[in-house]
Amino acid sequence: MTVYSIAIVVLGLIIVLAGSVIAWVLTRRYRRELGMIKEDPIKQEGVGFIIDTFHGVTMQLKEKEQELERLRANAEQRAENVESYNENILQCVTSGVMTFDRNGCVITLNRAGEEMLALTREQAANKTCRDIFGEGNVCKAVQETIEQLLPSVRLETELKQTNGPMWIGFNTAALTDRQGASLGVILSFSDLTEVKRLQEQVELRERLTALGEMSAGIAHELRNPMAVIVGYLKLVSKKTGDAEQKIIKDVVNEINGMNRIIDDLLTFARPASLNRVRLNIKELIEGCVSSVLQAKGNDARIVTKLILNDCEIAIDEVLMRQALTNLIMNAVEAMPEGGVLAIRNSGSDNEITITIQDSGTGIATDALKKIFLPFFTTKDKGVGMGLALAHKVMASHGGRIEVESSQAKGSIFSIILPAR
Repeated sequence: MTVYSIAIVVLGLIIVLAGSVIAWVLTRRYRRELGMIKEDPIKQEGVGFIIDTFHGVTMQLKEKEQELERLRANAEQRAENVESYNENILQCVTSGVMTFDRNGCVITLNRAGEEMLALTREQAANKTCRDIFGEGNVCKAVQETIEQLLPSVRLETELKQTNGPMWIGFNTAALTDRQGASLGVILSFSDLTEVKRLQEQVELRERLTALGEMSAGIAHELRNPMAVIVGYLKLVSKKTGDAEQKIIKDVVNEINGMNRIIDDLLTFARPASLNRVRLNIKELIEGCVSSVLQAKGNDARIVTKLILNDCEIAIDEVLMRQALTNLIMNAVEAMPEGGVLAIRNSGSDNEITITIQDSGTGIATDALKKIFLPFFTTKDKGVGMGLALAHKVMASHGGRIEVESSQAKGSIFSIILPAR
């Protein structure tokens, strides 16, 4: 039995005793006033003793009340300390933690969860799991835990957020009281978007490396017979008339085009040897835009919006100019009827970001994961090596290319390079 319980029992006994004494004293006084009993000095002394005793009991009662009040205040303080302690721990956890009641409504949300979901605790209050996460694996796991009181295994799912898709890893556990009765569900989740992006980058690099090795072998095998063909054509051209000369010239032109493709293949397969120099990114981009627009001529009907800051970075000028030109050319060609080409750059101590945005036809969702593969193209005319080479150039500089696109709304290519 706790001190608190003992104090309650003692208080009860004191109250009963005090009530009995009060009732006896009042009864004696009432009977004496009615003349039903005669005063007895000895008894008067006894009554005085009883009254004194009553006052003593009253004092003890007040002391016990004060003791009970102190114990209650201490218990409340301990409860507040425990609650504050748990709240501090919850707010320091780097994973998002959210609790739901048995109806699936939000009870609490920690700071990490607010940042991941871009949602404050006040905004989340009284919302349901479906209001926040939609119909999907998260709400299914929460509902199963409410019904079965069993934790879920670690799961992954993609959420549609206003600033883009987000991958989270999550698991649930039953929220119960000390008797094991269900109070709701605890949901723990973490942001896996960056991990997923890195996995995709690694997988893409592995695929491109394998394709590069294969392409190098194919290029070498094709070049020898093509050289023989060109040699025989030169011999034949010396013994033919003007009519046949045109045919031979067309064949030679086609072989030269094939040679250019093979050169691109060898460039893609060959390990990049960087000749880094410090360049002004703004000047480099402006030069690439100017050369592309000159090549397209006045019929391009392209409106350019360049929001560029002066910043220097150590890069290979030739390779970077080639990669940026390919990306800008793709953006312009994606707007055959004209449109807006917007290029911005921003930087921090760690990264330099360049975004190239067009208002063109966009890229189909099923094609987005293939656009950096050699020979994949959505153009009627094109080999499909431009983006593959651009991706390789960025990877060789320790950077990456990210793309966002939707059909009929245009595309955004983001180049992220290390600042040092």
